[in-house]
Parts: sequence; structure tokens; C-alpha cells
Amino acid sequence: MLRWLLCLVALLVMTVIAFFITPFLPLFAQPRMGPIDNNHGMAVEPRLPTWLAWFDTPDNSLLGDNNWKATHNGDYWSMVQWLYRNSLYGFKWGPIAAPNDGPRTIHGDPTINCNNGHYGTMSIEKKPYWQWKYVEPIGSTGWCWMLNFGWLLNDLDPPKALFMFSPRVVRIHLQPTDQC
Repeated sequence: MLRWLLCLVALLVMTVIAFFITPFLPLFAQPRMGPIDNNHGMAVEPRLPTWLAWFDTPDNSLLGDNNWKATHNGDYWSMVQWLYRNSLYGFKWGPIAAPNDGPRTIHGDPTINCNNGHYGTMSIEKKPYWQWKYVEPIGSTGWCWMLNFGWLLNDLDPPKALFMFSPRVVRIHLQPTDQC
């Protein structure tokens, strides 16, 4: 828990810094080959230089993923919005991330999510790292609580587990076949 609290303090300090410098970051963008659409392809697109990697999104360019590109024109303001929306992903995937290998103990349903009708509490332990997630609808408002803390250990694909501090209220978008 102490490790997570220290990482949280570092993230909060970096968040204050990012809040002020994000509008200037796209001015340093350079066209460079790299991942796009959440690591589902490669292309030459605008990216921050490596010395600003903590502020970048490692799985997308500054143009965003395909969903973002469909609703934004890729101009300067769109890149600023993308960086605010995905603030400090390079920092969360980098120095404060956890190794994502080795055995883990899961308690609860690791598929809980506001958009699939699976609600409840889930925890994963991979000493000394952990994840705790809570998803619950807020009455019949069409919104739900989604609290996610620790490291993103329920996604086994990436080599590192993203640092998580994510208290949110999220609109529920169930698919027609999903049941609560």
C-alpha cells in the first residue's frame, strides 16, 4: 500500500505540471512511426519527442485512436484535448507501472464493467501489487460508480500494468443483448 501511495503522490504532482504544460505539448510534435489505434496498427503520425514521453500516449499518436479521429479533425486543439483526456499515460505505463507477469490471485468477477451489465467488486493480488475495482449502478439514473485503484492487473496483454487511480461516474451503455 505504501508503494501505491508514493506513486499516487508522484502522479498528483505530475498531474499539476501536466495541467499547465499540456497546451504547449503539441508544439513539439514530430511525425514519427509508431503505434496507432490502441496498438492495433503502425503509422507515421504526430508524436511527442522521447524526452516528453511521460506526457504521451504510448499506444496512439497525438491524433488519438480511431474513435477519437472519427469525431475530431486532428488540429492543434484536438491534440491538446487528446492529451488532457489521456493525461500522463506515458508516466502511468512507465516509471509507476508494475510488471505484468507472474501468478495472481483474483477475487470476484474480473469482467465487471458499466457497459456489460456485470456489477460488483473485484480484487486482484500479485504481490506487492494489487487492483481493487468497484462497479455499481446509481439507482435507475443510467449512471454507475466505477472505482478502480492499484494497478491494471486484469489485463494480461501488456508487459506492464498501468497505474490506476480512477474514481469515476460513468454513463451506462448496455448493448441490447446485455442483461443486468
